[in-house]
Amino acid sequence: MARRRTGAAQAIPRAPAALAGGRGEGMTDLALPHAARARLAPEPGRILFWALVGLVGFLVLFPLVALVATSFQVGTFGRETTFGLANWIEPFQSRRLGEALWNTLTLSITRQAISLTVAIGLAWLIARTNLPGRRWLELGFWIALFMPALPVTMSWVLLAGGRSGLINIWLSDLLPFLDGPVFNIYSWWGIVWVHLVTATIPIKVFLLVPAFRNMDAALEESARACGTGLVRTVWKIVVPIMTPTLVVTALLGLIHSMQAFEIELILGTPAGIDVYSTIIYAAMKQEPPLYGVASVLSLSFVAVILPFVVLQQWYVRRHAHGVIGGRFSTRIQDLGRLRWPLFSVVLGLILIMTVLPTIMLVIGSFMKLFGTFNMPSIWTTRHWQDALARSELGRALANTLKLGAGSALLAMIAYSLVAYAATRARHIGGRLLDFLTWMPLVVPGIVMSMGLLQMFLQVGPLRAIYGTMWALILAVVIGSMTMGVQIIRGMLLQLNAELEEASWTSGASRLRTFFRIVLPLVAPSVIVVGLQVFATAVSVVSIVVLLGTGPTQPLSILQLAYLDSGKFEPATIIGLLILAIAVSSAVLARAVSDRFVLSKG
Repeated sequence: MARRRTGAAQAIPRAPAALAGGRGEGMTDLALPHAARARLAPEPGRILFWALVGLVGFLVLFPLVALVATSFQVGTFGRETTFGLANWIEPFQSRRLGEALWNTLTLSITRQAISLTVAIGLAWLIARTNLPGRRWLELGFWIALFMPALPVTMSWVLLAGGRSGLINIWLSDLLPFLDGPVFNIYSWWGIVWVHLVTATIPIKVFLLVPAFRNMDAALEESARACGTGLVRTVWKIVVPIMTPTLVVTALLGLIHSMQAFEIELILGTPAGIDVYSTIIYAAMKQEPPLYGVASVLSLSFVAVILPFVVLQQWYVRRHAHGVIGGRFSTRIQDLGRLRWPLFSVVLGLILIMTVLPTIMLVIGSFMKLFGTFNMPSIWTTRHWQDALARSELGRALANTLKLGAGSALLAMIAYSLVAYAATRARHIGGRLLDFLTWMPLVVPGIVMSMGLLQMFLQVGPLRAIYGTMWALILAVVIGSMTMGVQIIRGMLLQLNAELEEASWTSGASRLRTFFRIVLPLVAPSVIVVGLQVFATAVSVVSIVVLLGTGPTQPLSILQLAYLDSGKFEPATIIGLLILAIAVSSAVLARAVSDRFVLSKG
């Protein structure tokens, strides 16, 4: 018999339903009669609701409006400019721009196709089979998801960075007839590989495992009873059932892939491989900065991404009820003699994603010259001594912790209020607020960073926080809004409105009802979202790259500055610090999830 789960227990497993925009049970209970809504929603509540819509709309739309205005300002930054169309003409005359767009599309589509295929098999093994240690293996993918991109990229530079890469050195010693490096991380496929082993595969496993757990096992069992093999059952039965979830996951992944920045900057620049985001970054970082041209490129990039978001939203509306089955089954598929071989494969992949990069970063931090293994004396502790003696490292670490804690706290409060308002508002305002929360997904981090910079410089009240930690905190909270709000909203959609109605009829305000009734019920999801935002803030680069300078510079931007200047040794040490903080967040998030997910499947 299937074990019963509480509402709070379902918060984490139903994250994919939230991202897919699915409607939870009990949704019809929220449609109160008009007279009851008028009685339970006094005018001050409506004022607060529309004030919230206005605030969210301003924060997510103003950066785009600022980019539009800047795109028509022709002239040198810092001097008097004129209105004109020169910024819209100049970038599109460059062949480099077309190559960057082609690289962006092909890299994104390739890694999404590979990662989705791999993630389907991994998620099914973890959620639907008797794979040994599957709960621990799932934790491994959580850790891989939280591992920051820049430190992992540096570890692969050590392993496969041309002739000096450790793997290529070993292969050349074993096979002296080889001419040149076998693996080169500074390449098109190198970029694809690093993306796959950082967040691209883990995020899909994270989203698909809960969806597979909530799928009815009857059809699988019928297929196996008829003698259908394991692989054929997955391909012919499981995949078609999960198609809506798979399509939404693929579209979201494609959007995120097109926005990628850090890995392409580190690995693509030496190989002459540009993507759209690095073109924008180059325009903003040159002297004098070409903010007008960068604005045009940014708006063009948004125009390219927007159709994919519209397609995702359209598909969600068409398949809102076909993503996840309502029944929960503890029955799992027996892998037979394949259990341990498959366990070895999954464990090996997790070790490649997590343990191997960590070991290589530790090795790199003690090397006299990063990536050089053919010196007479390789090792030294001098880099650690120098790094620990630098005041900028201590200041950046403190800034990182402040940024993470501040972003997580503000996100938990803000996302909960926004998700609650968007879910419970039974009028057009609720749909408008939900749409606005998806806007940060449309805007790439580097583009949002530029838009926020314009906002802080042009809006009087916000000018006071420019150059402070609050500017970075606000940027992280805005950039992480889509995922955080949708996960909490997915939990709210599953809560019956009876408790809230009882509270309202007893005289409690909506705000008091939210904090005393609703928030405790969705607390597990809110905590996990907070930890996710903390980990994002610790390692974020693109959205704060133009804001985190001087006294507010966090570890991630300090590491990028070291990498840009070729100082790989201190950058490696910073990468280890970021990695340790991010992995700790992953373990805490998983502990919270396991604490409240009473059914282990």
